[in-house]
Amino acid sequence: MDRNNTFGPIFVGTLFILFLAVYIITPLFFIEIKQNDWVTGFIPILMVNAELKFCVLIVFVSAVIGMIWIRIHFHGKIASYPPSFLVFCGIFVLSIIFSSISAHNSARAWVSSFQWHFLPLGLVFSLFQIKWNRKRTSYFILSILVGGVTSCLLVMDQHYEWTEWSHRLPRLGFGALIYNQNFAAEYHAPLLPLCMALFFFLHNRTAKFFLFFFICFIFLPALSLSLARGAWVGLMGGCGITGLFFLFVCLKKIINQKNRSVDEIVSFSTPSQNSLGTHSYKAFGIISASFVMLSLALPFYLYTSDYWKKRTSTEEPTKASNSSSLEINELKSIIPTDGKGGSNRRLELWQDAINASISSDSFWGKGTDHYELHFHESAEISDPKTGSTLVRFVHNDFLQVLYENGILGLIGFLGLWAVLFWYAFHAVAVCLKSDDNKNLGLVIGLIAACLTFLIECFFEFPSRSPCSILIGWSCFGLLFALSHQLNNKEFLQKITLKPLGKLIIGAAGIFIIPYSAFLANDLFWSNIYHFQGRIAGDYGEKEKSLGFHKKSIEYCPWMHRSRKWEAFYLLTYKKQFPEALLSINQTLKMNPGCLVAHQNKISLLRKEFKDEKKALKAYQEMENAAPFHPYTLLESRKFSSLKR
Repeated sequence: MDRNNTFGPIFVGTLFILFLAVYIITPLFFIEIKQNDWVTGFIPILMVNAELKFCVLIVFVSAVIGMIWIRIHFHGKIASYPPSFLVFCGIFVLSIIFSSISAHNSARAWVSSFQWHFLPLGLVFSLFQIKWNRKRTSYFILSILVGGVTSCLLVMDQHYEWTEWSHRLPRLGFGALIYNQNFAAEYHAPLLPLCMALFFFLHNRTAKFFLFFFICFIFLPALSLSLARGAWVGLMGGCGITGLFFLFVCLKKIINQKNRSVDEIVSFSTPSQNSLGTHSYKAFGIISASFVMLSLALPFYLYTSDYWKKRTSTEEPTKASNSSSLEINELKSIIPTDGKGGSNRRLELWQDAINASISSDSFWGKGTDHYELHFHESAEISDPKTGSTLVRFVHNDFLQVLYENGILGLIGFLGLWAVLFWYAFHAVAVCLKSDDNKNLGLVIGLIAACLTFLIECFFEFPSRSPCSILIGWSCFGLLFALSHQLNNKEFLQKITLKPLGKLIIGAAGIFIIPYSAFLANDLFWSNIYHFQGRIAGDYGEKEKSLGFHKKSIEYCPWMHRSRKWEAFYLLTYKKQFPEALLSINQTLKMNPGCLVAHQNKISLLRKEFKDEKKALKAYQEMENAAPFHPYTLLESRKFSSLKR
């Protein structure tokens, strides 16, 4: 029996379950934790967040990677990767490893690197090993779109109130099961060019009709209602740049083709073999123009939103005064003119991150997910204005890679995407020469989806959000594999592995599955116990809350979020001051940028232990961790007589 034929259905089925699990099944399973139905003593809460989705992502993506690597072990052959891809991948991986080794909290850096970097790269490496035929490609993209359509329908259900069930979903705005509207929009935006790519790829007219219907009546309305400007810019920029670029190439080639034809007629020469027919250029132009139209469709939906959306009670006065709708105002606010709002806040974060990256640790970086730990150290612009806002992300994934993984990490990250687009553009040329309009539309659509994801990375943090990670890097892996297959007709000639190579790949494939399961288990229970602790605290059950937070610490000792609550209850409820001081020190060991812990330590040493010298030393630690923050200035006044 042909191994490729038996592996294909298993692989596609596993991916289908993966997308369903991340987008649909798991959120529904965890949406309500009933007391005594699962764990005795738990409080009934509605809960869906990114950490829960990451647990599912880790388990299922690792299963896909492990399955493919184990298959490579038994098959004994592997498709060779382009040298340029391996070079930039090596640079990126080395920067992650060295930045994690030198990080303040190495455990947190390793875990975050595994979630945000190693798993996506492993998925890309694995997808590259698949021979993508028409059926596998169609099922793979459809499995992605199934989750997207379901999510968008839930978003619209929350808006139009088709059912009562949707209003029980935890959300911030129209986020449905993706936790909030920004995360949802960052996931939904790349689906539009992907849906358009499948439209050109499929033969069936009924399927084309449904795909067009999804774009017009599901994806675009849901994205418009999100009010997520980063996702809007990503879609308009990704589709617009891709469409205009290839439309320009098409027009240029048509002009050159006409000039060449005139020269051949005048010189009575034989037509060139490289010349293409009018039909090829026509299809190329239609495909390119379609993505330009898709980029313009979103502003059209935003400007006409009052005619198709359900107007809320808060918007009635707005409409009566003939002012712009919420969607139009958000679209206009992408370019701030008054120096206020989220855009100005992002610029401040970017400036501080750039200054910190240039001044210190510019080569290796501070460690993955360490921006939160060291943010206040260099927040000279941000802290005096909005320092009370907790910051974990720069809202620019390129700058966050630079900050956390150094200049080498940024070079490796950008190099990976540059290699991808290089091969993709060559694949477009191959499709043109062979008059392969189906693959031409597919490749251009995947380019637009990847570019949408990258533009989102410039304004938000989709490469650190579970659903966006899955869609972005899946498009990367599929486009990379298809481009290599189209460019290299010898794709089936794989490299035979030596026994040592087979052993390494097979062992890695076996190891990654249980490792991911144990890691996901720890992350899952730590997250559950942390939020149970917070809810118990809101209900005034302090003893139960303290117990929940201690359980959360047991599962993820490298995280600081439950440690600061443990210290709070030991200070205010238990009055166990030595234990509280120990807990505070552990909190600062995990996160030196936790200003609440610094303040509690200073206050505890002064009021309870009556030790001004240690309190002054604690203040100096706070000053080193947050020299520009208003809290530090406030504490400075208390020690004005002891500083010198």
